[in-house]
Amino acid sequence: MPQSQKFFNWFRGDRLNMSNSIVRLITHRSKIERGPLYSNRETIHTDGSLLFENVTKKDAGVYLLVVTTEDFDEKRATLQLYVQDPVTPPSIQVTNTTVKDLMSISLTCLSNDVGISIHWLFNSQRLRITNKMMLSANNSTLQIDPARSEDSGDYQCEVTKGFVNKRSDRITLNIIDPVTPPFIQVTNTTVKDMTSVFLTCLSNDTGISIHWLFKGQSVELTDRVRLSQNNSTLQIDSVRSEDSGDYQCKVSNQISSKRSDPIQLDIKQIMQREGPSLLEYVEGVAKADTGLMKADQRDRQGVEPVDFGPPKPKEHRPSSRGIIGIVAQCLMGLIAVIFVLVFLWRRRRSREPQIENNVKQMDNEPTNLNEPTNLNESPKEASKVKPHNKEKKTGKK
Repeated sequence: MPQSQKFFNWFRGDRLNMSNSIVRLITHRSKIERGPLYSNRETIHTDGSLLFENVTKKDAGVYLLVVTTEDFDEKRATLQLYVQDPVTPPSIQVTNTTVKDLMSISLTCLSNDVGISIHWLFNSQRLRITNKMMLSANNSTLQIDPARSEDSGDYQCEVTKGFVNKRSDRITLNIIDPVTPPFIQVTNTTVKDMTSVFLTCLSNDTGISIHWLFKGQSVELTDRVRLSQNNSTLQIDSVRSEDSGDYQCKVSNQISSKRSDPIQLDIKQIMQREGPSLLEYVEGVAKADTGLMKADQRDRQGVEPVDFGPPKPKEHRPSSRGIIGIVAQCLMGLIAVIFVLVFLWRRRRSREPQIENNVKQMDNEPTNLNEPTNLNESPKEASKVKPHNKEKKTGKK
């Protein structure tokens, strides 16, 4: 108010009655005078405004302000004070805050106050009602059908009474898609023992937990069996025959879980053989022959012979060199057998024409009629015998 004002008087009611006076301010003296209705909760300021503290419903009603100027001119103003009951914060009731995609969900705003209006908020903004949302008659229940992932977020309800409003605490809804079946990636399902195997569980879903199964039971972690940080990779070091079997991984989120198809892991045990390989034996024989030759030389020189027999067999695992040697020896043996057979066959074929010629020559030789019939007669005597030729008859007719 302008400083030219001289008096400010507050009264309870719409009539100027000193018995209803609350407080009066004399500006030029800076003096405050309390009236009969003063309750120690009222404070008047130098501008003439009146402050009420700890207002109750009994304070509701009409109040009168009388302003007196230096010319003792009075101006009056009345106002109506409304006092309402305090509004308590509401709360939201929901069955589950994490639900599957495409399911229906209902949220209910609970309040003990009456005569209130209810509004819904989504992520601190006034909720925009869509076709899949429905509100009850008094807006106390919000239904979303079907709920989708875009409906995930913070929900609040706000109750209003007059010019007072209160909001509930936030309720966070998580609309989650069910997980899809994972699958296991492994380089080889058949491995040798004492090697390492890595099995990786692959899934397109996010926000999941991974669990490993062996023969339908949870995998027991040991010094040889380890998991990666997110459990996606199962590592088995120095695999053994007891590690053979079906492996599965299971992925799950808050609403569903799925298992992968089983992967059969087959651990092959490396067989240890007795005795040397064929190549080693041949090399031993060659060394033995060389040793015998040297021993024979030493015998001639008067040196005591040394035993260079074949090396004693040692237990060891087959190497690629040993396998290649065995195959090479087998091929060489086969080639030698084929060579001998071909040689014998060609030799026989070359002798057959000579035998046939000899047979034909013997058949073509004439029979000697002058051969001695007497076994005691020598061939020389037989040659002296002259053949008796028959004389041709040349008689005339």
